[in-house]
Amino acid sequence: MAGHLCCDINQGALVATLPFLVLLGGFSYTAATALLFASNIASAIIQPLFGWLGDRFQKPWIMALGITLAGLGMAGVGIFSTYWLILASAMVSGIGIAMFHPEGGRLANLVAGEKKSSGMSIFAVGGKLGFSAGPLIAAAALSSWGLIGTVIFIVPSLICSLVLLVKNSTFLSYGSKKSAVFEGEIEDNWKAFSIVMCALSARSIFFYALTAFIPLFLVSVLGQSESFSSSMIALYAIVGALGTIASGWASQRIGTKKLIIIAYTLVAILVAFFAFNQSLIFAVILIMLLAIVVDLPYPSAVALGQGFVPNHLGMASGLSFGVVVCIGGIASPILGSVGDAIGLQPVMLILVGVAVVGILAALAIPNPLKKLSEKRNKKPATKPF
Repeated sequence: MAGHLCCDINQGALVATLPFLVLLGGFSYTAATALLFASNIASAIIQPLFGWLGDRFQKPWIMALGITLAGLGMAGVGIFSTYWLILASAMVSGIGIAMFHPEGGRLANLVAGEKKSSGMSIFAVGGKLGFSAGPLIAAAALSSWGLIGTVIFIVPSLICSLVLLVKNSTFLSYGSKKSAVFEGEIEDNWKAFSIVMCALSARSIFFYALTAFIPLFLVSVLGQSESFSSSMIALYAIVGALGTIASGWASQRIGTKKLIIIAYTLVAILVAFFAFNQSLIFAVILIMLLAIVVDLPYPSAVALGQGFVPNHLGMASGLSFGVVVCIGGIASPILGSVGDAIGLQPVMLILVGVAVVGILAALAIPNPLKKLSEKRNKKPATKPF
């Protein structure tokens, strides 16, 4: 969790640094946002590769190297004055983030033992806290010291990396253990994993779209100020952490598949209400409810996907944290163009449709316990001594 926090601090900080690059560095909006796009794309594309390498070689020290690169890259964004060096720094930070997530997700699964959903919830909370803390640290540092203030991100990155290196032998011992539930019992089910990825992709689309469109909706439809609308995104992130924390608990009680279906159904209903709502108080209530139900199934769904491919936990983590995020990032500007053309309310209704697609994908997810039982029943009986 702490490693995930220190890693994703840099991801959140880059977002908050963009306005300072525009105001203090003279960047255009296009040049500034290109940094975020380059970082996210570099991270998303390369994460499955690091996941594949982690499955083959199991090198936990790659998490420490990843966090170090993430911090150094983030520092370079403020240190350098040449645009291409700044762009390269943003990409280095993204690659560092990509190095951490697959191995971190793989180890979180192994360390959790039988409580995969709870373990992944704790791991995910670390990332959410880091992503939320990054903008706060960036705003304070850059307001005080200017763009050079990004050097502060080297400090938590190096400290966390040293701690992870000290614990490397412990991580190796977890990596060498075989899962009593899955490994050797069932083969990887990539078809089922792909279905889970479809459900996760739907969640990624409406997560990033809501993050972008909620403040715009509050300003353009409900007539609120920009500062108030921005504060609602902070509220959205904080309340969403509650959903992330509760994910494991909810999954253990009703099952991950039912959890995804129920959460996405509530997303569709709440977004539809939000699209036609004209009350500020009701809008705030809807934002908090949406934050919970959007984040509630995420960690458990990642753990479920890993369960279908137990021999490739790193690859599963890389795809779940990398490619899925990329899909949401690509969809957001497309939906933004639709919003420019036909308005925000129709875009909200499109998100209802995305949630429905996610529900259909969740309905198609097979029961992993049933598959395991079928596999065991097919095994030949052992002869008594």
